[in-house]
Amino acid sequence: MEINVRSVPYLAQTEQQVHRPEFDAEDYLQRINLLSELMKTKNLDYVIIYGDREHFASIEYFSSYDCRFEEGLWILDKSGNKHIIVGNEGYGYSYQIPYHIHRHLYHNFSLQGQPKHDQRALHTIFSSIGINGNSKVGIVGYKYFVDDLFENPESLFDIPEYILSELRKITSSFSNITKDITGLPSGIRMRIHNVKEIAWIEYVATKSAAIMKRLLDQMQPGISELELSSKAAIDFMPVTMYSLVNFGANHVAIGLRSPDNTILKEGEAFGLCYSLRGSLCSRTGLALKGPSAETENVINNFYKPYWSAIATWYENVKLNACAGDVYEKVMAIIGEERFGVMLNPGHNIGMDEWTNSPFYPNSNLSLPSGTHLQCDMICVNQEPYCSGICEDTVIIADETMREELQQKYPEVYARIVKRQEMMRTELGIQIDDSLLPMSNLNGVYFPYGLNRDLVFHK
Repeated sequence: MEINVRSVPYLAQTEQQVHRPEFDAEDYLQRINLLSELMKTKNLDYVIIYGDREHFASIEYFSSYDCRFEEGLWILDKSGNKHIIVGNEGYGYSYQIPYHIHRHLYHNFSLQGQPKHDQRALHTIFSSIGINGNSKVGIVGYKYFVDDLFENPESLFDIPEYILSELRKITSSFSNITKDITGLPSGIRMRIHNVKEIAWIEYVATKSAAIMKRLLDQMQPGISELELSSKAAIDFMPVTMYSLVNFGANHVAIGLRSPDNTILKEGEAFGLCYSLRGSLCSRTGLALKGPSAETENVINNFYKPYWSAIATWYENVKLNACAGDVYEKVMAIIGEERFGVMLNPGHNIGMDEWTNSPFYPNSNLSLPSGTHLQCDMICVNQEPYCSGICEDTVIIADETMREELQQKYPEVYARIVKRQEMMRTELGIQIDDSLLPMSNLNGVYFPYGLNRDLVFHK
């Protein structure tokens, strides 16, 4: 695949303002109905979902409640009754949940040293909810376990032992059902179930891309990491991960570090990342103003093949595509040791930054309608140090979903069609109609990081 450089598409220079859709009780109850059907299939009386500050996404998915300071438990019984167990500060915050729910205060979920009046044991709260020795309980943590690494994976849990210990006081019949929530191919959270979710994802992806554009536009030699981060003009929406501004090979190599007073020098590596819940936008590269004899070897032998893999991913990720085939085609380009690929070339995303991934060797998983993905390939070469990341969000949607999106959210649909056309005609990436780019930066990569007039195309 021949990769060239051309002027940046006008659409990629445009910072869009889009409407924010709001989820209401009906949206969350639709998701809860999916969980109720799962409970019937697995003959469960209760589902208990654990959450904490980092692992909030499954509780949030069914309730809108995200654990901000404390641990929490969200519980559904087979009759449809909903409960949430929270600490002192989570109790008031839980009133944002848009449907009727029974609230239970458990002081040991509160922060250390806070008041603990009228304290009840956790097993007493479980009993008051109705869990007893005859109850069959499904537990959702953050991770599930697989047969080839663990015996009896449904009997292994990644939630705190003291919670399990309290549960054992009243029942011994509980199992790990996390795979039914975030496992592939059929976990409830692993697919979009209505088009309002597409509108929401497009909203956060557009905001994340706008912030990335501001960072790139303001990045110049002599600016510090902290100074550049102040140019992002962010609002206070919750993020998925720490925002990143990294200058220099050492900082970019560390990756997940926050900015400091390090100054950008022309020619060195940089890394930028911003992520609102539901989408992430990231770019790494070299702080160059344009081609030169000293740098073209790196551009031709590292960055062009890297972007060729990005283009290949976009062209092969489509409705019902085999994820293993996508993996093989991408890794045929960047599988050599010099590209330093350590993680899967692409993954599922949700309110958590990485939910799962179907892209691995010999994967037979297909990509159904409603799949919510990150085009995320990280390539690193040590000598000379260079890093390639061109990460953005997409959704796979069949014709029925696209027609519904066009009917209910015509402005969202129109923006997506324009992005598809830009990718095809101006970047040369021939994406399928079923692949929906969520922002104007999808596939847009600046080979010279200080020059936003030039991008790769094929």
